[in-house]
Amino acid sequence: MSLVDINPKSKIQNPKSSAPQSLTFALLGNPNTGKTTLYNRLCGVRAKTANFPGSTVEARIGQHIDDDGSRTFIVDLPGIYSLYLDRPESKVCRDYLTGQIHLNRDPDALLIVVDATNLPRNLVFACQALQLGLPAVVALNMIDLAQRRGLTVNTNELSQYLGVPVVP
Repeated sequence: MSLVDINPKSKIQNPKSSAPQSLTFALLGNPNTGKTTLYNRLCGVRAKTANFPGSTVEARIGQHIDDDGSRTFIVDLPGIYSLYLDRPESKVCRDYLTGQIHLNRDPDALLIVVDATNLPRNLVFACQALQLGLPAVVALNMIDLAQRRGLTVNTNELSQYLGVPVVP
């Protein structure tokens, strides 16, 4: 499955071209949820992030190339607990998502990473991000650790609750 396949409406056609335009996903989540690990896997890079507040306040832009050659851009934003905190990393995310700053690629959709072992905190942030009204998908990360702790997440129910696809 490609990232574009997540939302069939996302295959935007350029009226002058028969090829789909490339999409840009804003990669969001709380700190230490595996956002940069997912970014590295999708983009084939080895980005590193410091894991303490205020240490990472910039965004990275990479691209995922599907087997058919189509490109999807991924903007790895800093890990934050809320879009509305008075912190530099929250401001970067908020300003990018609301169009106050431009990073050469405006977001077409959100890719929200949540930690299955700490759903209450992560879902508060996910709901804030979903309120922006952009198409979104939730990547449920660390599901193996949750299962080892005896936690079970019904992804279909969570998807219905959030109103977006949830992918473990």
